[in-house]
Amino acid sequence: MAEATPILDSETIEKLRSLNQPGKKDLVEELAELFFKDSPALIERTQSEIQQQSFEEVYKAVHRLKGSALYLGGSELGGLCQKMMAAAKEEDLGSLQSMGPELQAAYQRLKTALEGEIGHS
Repeated sequence: MAEATPILDSETIEKLRSLNQPGKKDLVEELAELFFKDSPALIERTQSEIQQQSFEEVYKAVHRLKGSALYLGGSELGGLCQKMMAAAKEEDLGSLQSMGPELQAAYQRLKTALEGEIGHS
């Protein structure tokens, strides 16, 4: 059985934390706050563009979301975004529609995991 992709990659979190500087805000916390601020709009835009069958715009939105998620160690969300980018490129509306609801769920799982990390910093 294939191993499930982790919601949050602990190695990435450790690498980011190794960049922390004394007296400065925790880097993971700082980046997570930006992610929480920007991501909901990208998810909403993705859902809207899927409905409008605007594949290029879906691609752009999930590409940005993927980059943000992976930078913070969001492996599961990043992987889903990668699949959605491929589906958008192929103009595969059925796949995009089926992955759409999972996008919000994967975001929520990552948000919860990051909030846990911030609470333990």
